[in-house]
Amino acid sequence: MTLAAAAALATALVFAGCGPAADAERDHLVVYSAGPRPLAEEIIAAFMESTGIPVELFAATTGQIMAKLEAERYRPRADVVVFASGVAAESLKAEGRLLPYDPPWLDETRRQWHDPDNHYFATSAAVVGIALRAAVYAPDIEWEDVLGGGFAGRLTMPSPSRSGSAGDFVLAYTLREGDAAWPRFRSARRRGLEFSAANSQAITSLLIGAYDGIVGAVDYLIYRQIADGADVRMHFPASGGALVTRPAAILADTPVPERAQRFVDFYFTRESQERVAAAHLLPARKDTELSAARRVDGMPPVFEVPAEGALRHHATVLRRFQLEVERAAVVRE
Repeated sequence: MTLAAAAALATALVFAGCGPAADAERDHLVVYSAGPRPLAEEIIAAFMESTGIPVELFAATTGQIMAKLEAERYRPRADVVVFASGVAAESLKAEGRLLPYDPPWLDETRRQWHDPDNHYFATSAAVVGIALRAAVYAPDIEWEDVLGGGFAGRLTMPSPSRSGSAGDFVLAYTLREGDAAWPRFRSARRRGLEFSAANSQAITSLLIGAYDGIVGAVDYLIYRQIADGADVRMHFPASGGALVTRPAAILADTPVPERAQRFVDFYFTRESQERVAAAHLLPARKDTELSAARRVDGMPPVFEVPAEGALRHHATVLRRFQLEVERAAVVRE
């Protein structure tokens, strides 16, 4: 099978039926994957060409994937899931819904990104920071400057209830800063911080000049704009950005565990990891070069929150953010 044919088949399988006949056959692999969708399709196409194993792809956001998995709890469909959030993978692990796997390539990757019990493995990562128009770029700006009044420009933020990366940032920042985080968020809201429905809307608003900066911008999307010539900058405060891993996991109920393991292995080959890097994500393999656009910044400083601790506080923190910040009635300063 040629790569072009495999790509066409991968795209066609996105729309494949999921009825009883498909369940009974099980001569293929079912993969649920968060974006970027072109990356998922490229890797699946290459996997099918390399192995001859057909793959059915469901591409959606992490939230949509979690909802689909819950709806299918008593009639599972997926074999492998690729999330854009470590918290989502940890929640499935806590419920006993992931199959542990001891792969041969762990030492070639950034092991600290993976589940220490080998239930999920970060295929890549992104860092959530601040995106700024080049005209207002300030190299020394810190989170407390942006949130606390030290930055005069207009700011937007992807809604943490719609954007998994923005939600992970709010969670990581509040767990790192403790009680000091909340008055900063409320102050930023009073001074005009607005919320966009998702990352794409926030980026579009930045590019047309409606805003000067994006708080909680996921870096690979900004580097994509930079690579296309946009006059914007990705900024990581010296105190760090929020690391967001993108783990792959095998579902415990899969009837084809060996094929699922082969797919996970394939995601960590040099070929696949080069595709990850080309999408401006941080690759999991230590021997894979960063994309040219993000090589300027290198590996940014990050603050990491253990996935188990993040899972414990996730719902409480995001609900509080909705009530006190995002949807609160505020009097502008």
